[in-house]
Amino acid sequence: MDSIIVGTAGHIDHGKTALVKALTGCDTDTLAEEKKRGISINLGFASFRLPNGRNLGIVDVPGHEKFIKNMLAGATGIDLALIVIAATEGIMPQTREHIEILGYLGIQKYLIVLTKVDMVDEEFKELVIEDIRDFIKGTFLTGTRIVEVDSISRKGFHTLIGELERLTSDIQERSFTKKPRMNVDRVFSIKGYGTVVTGTLMEGVIKVNDELTVYPQGFSAKVRNLQVHDHNVEEAYAGQRTAINLSGVSLEELKRGNTVAAKDSVYVTNIIDVKFRIVQDTKFELKRFSRLKLYVGSSEVLAKIVPITHKTVKSKDEGYAQIILDHDIVVLKGDRFVLRTITPVTTIGGGMIIDPKPQRYKKFTEELIRSVSLKDSSSVDEIMEEYLKGHPFSVLEEIASFINGETVEKELCHLMEEGTVIQIGKQYLHKEFLIRFQSGAESILMDYHESNPLRSGMPKAELLDKLQLPNKKQGEILLQYLTEVKRLKLEQNLVSLIHFKPELTQNQQRIKEDLLDRIHLSGYSLMTISELTENKKDRQQVLEFMLKEELLLFPGQYILDRGQYEGVRGKAKDLFDEKGIIKLSDFRDMVGTSRKFALILLERFDQEKYTKRQGEDRIIV
Repeated sequence: MDSIIVGTAGHIDHGKTALVKALTGCDTDTLAEEKKRGISINLGFASFRLPNGRNLGIVDVPGHEKFIKNMLAGATGIDLALIVIAATEGIMPQTREHIEILGYLGIQKYLIVLTKVDMVDEEFKELVIEDIRDFIKGTFLTGTRIVEVDSISRKGFHTLIGELERLTSDIQERSFTKKPRMNVDRVFSIKGYGTVVTGTLMEGVIKVNDELTVYPQGFSAKVRNLQVHDHNVEEAYAGQRTAINLSGVSLEELKRGNTVAAKDSVYVTNIIDVKFRIVQDTKFELKRFSRLKLYVGSSEVLAKIVPITHKTVKSKDEGYAQIILDHDIVVLKGDRFVLRTITPVTTIGGGMIIDPKPQRYKKFTEELIRSVSLKDSSSVDEIMEEYLKGHPFSVLEEIASFINGETVEKELCHLMEEGTVIQIGKQYLHKEFLIRFQSGAESILMDYHESNPLRSGMPKAELLDKLQLPNKKQGEILLQYLTEVKRLKLEQNLVSLIHFKPELTQNQQRIKEDLLDRIHLSGYSLMTISELTENKKDRQQVLEFMLKEELLLFPGQYILDRGQYEGVRGKAKDLFDEKGIIKLSDFRDMVGTSRKFALILLERFDQEKYTKRQGEDRIIV
């Protein structure tokens, strides 16, 4: 791993900045106000190379309570946390709060550094160490080693460096293959260069000349220059403290809390589903729509919490909730967050985002809790299944962005082999969604066939309207897919059940015979639909059925049997062969009908290009 991020945490004046300076030779107090007041207000950065050659990027975060939001911004992306406690004072209120915050941020490794040991006697120091061990007993810090140092005399620094080498030897590497993402914790301008943003590159690789997007605004910017630990580089990798010189964007357009990332690789959202845990010692109780401050990445935003698993959330509670934000944030699944009360200001809880863009829930049912719990599952295929149930027609990039993992394509193939996920073109959907759609369509078609047993099928547009889909284009895609896999039939925009075939009942057969008799008796003095059916529904249905193959419809809703029509075409041919021309009057007399019906028949011949007009007469083509 090229770079590991180490962060300091602890109470004001417990020697964090002095520790970093003694370790790296770099004074991270850079602001004049910090020099004057002797406290760290902003984030400080330094780098240090271990004897084994591994490089550490050190983030010195403020310890004063007023600057805790800066501490949160710095804590994001830390691999190893140094919890700094002065031997002169021991555990203090902000020490406790910082430890609570670190517990929510998913940091892999911890080391407790007891500073200022030369300023106390041995007995007092041992009492402080005993107090620390009692405090961390039963917490996530259980078993964490305590290293004793003094930054002035450099006592204990050899042991400290050895512990840093040991702890960083097996830290899990960040992903270089994911799309790049960096939460911005500082923005400034350098004369001759322009706008610079800094942060820890959470994922991926950034190269000079890359096109990136600034979120949540969504505008593009180009990487003009890159620095890692004060050195110009051509590429920056996940896990490195990185400064990006951006062109195409002004200083005024950026602020802490922005995210610089690859286009369409993150979620801009104002609602998230989370897994939360509340601190042990709090008198606060959270109910539906309780107001809080949420800290995620380098963002701070006012929010309302809607507990899913609890009616009232109290000390030590763990569960799921939906958080509704006053402003957009930029996140991915798995991002850690911290919750603080508004007044009085104190850390109350934190956790992990399990869905960066959920639907807003109206009712909290057991099924909903199960669904939210599955999204928290460690199984990629379970998470993917639950995502696709609620987000049908997602493309691979959308699924990968939600899962925020690197085995998405492999798991997707596995789910498709099982038949759990269906691929249609470049889009994916869960089989349950397809089954629901198919079941709904079949139910509607069954009712339609029962009411219209002689119609070949239901008009596609009518079916889609009845299915009440939010996206009719997707409905058309599904109908086409179900046709291809032979679950439904789709012919000439008419949809039917796969085994449906229009058939006449005995009564309908009698109606058909009666209709044919009347048509044949009328000869070429054509009858209309209304005359034949007498406006009776059962006769209308049979006639409509017969029009598919046995009957022809002429303008004015006149009906003729196909056999009769072929016969009258033959008569026209005989007339033409005899006289070399077809006159309307001759044709009328030959077929024994009126001028009106003779003209209707001849115009049909014209349309079919069987005849061609020459003035008022016609010839056979």
